[in-house]
Amino acid sequence: MTTSPPAGIRFVEDLTNVDVTDARVVRIPAGLLHKRDLLTVFARGLDFPGYFGWNWDALEECLRDLAWIERPRRILLIHEDLPFQPDWDNRATYLSIVKAAVAAWGPNQPHELIAVFPEHCRDEVLRAD
Repeated sequence: MTTSPPAGIRFVEDLTNVDVTDARVVRIPAGLLHKRDLLTVFARGLDFPGYFGWNWDALEECLRDLAWIERPRRILLIHEDLPFQPDWDNRATYLSIVKAAVAAWGPNQPHELIAVFPEHCRDEVLRAD
């Protein structure tokens, strides 16, 4: 039996089939091993403000704010794979931040934050706190 993902988390077999119409897209490439590299992807992709602190707390704060982004409303975080292979601690921290940020943006919020992962990542994403 397949566990249903929380709202805002999507799993797909083919990332090229993700509908990116009217969305701001941040693509998280496969093979990221270092936190700084991942934070750079987010800072550039979402034009993080100058006060971004380059740490996990700052990433969480910015993903839960997004006030500097007026349009589009829908923001997609498309993961080619999970970062930090095989560093479980950093990967679990990252997934926890993404899941909490996605959950914070409900249907009546100014933004819709959606995290997209390959289907083969389902168990690990759902297992992360």
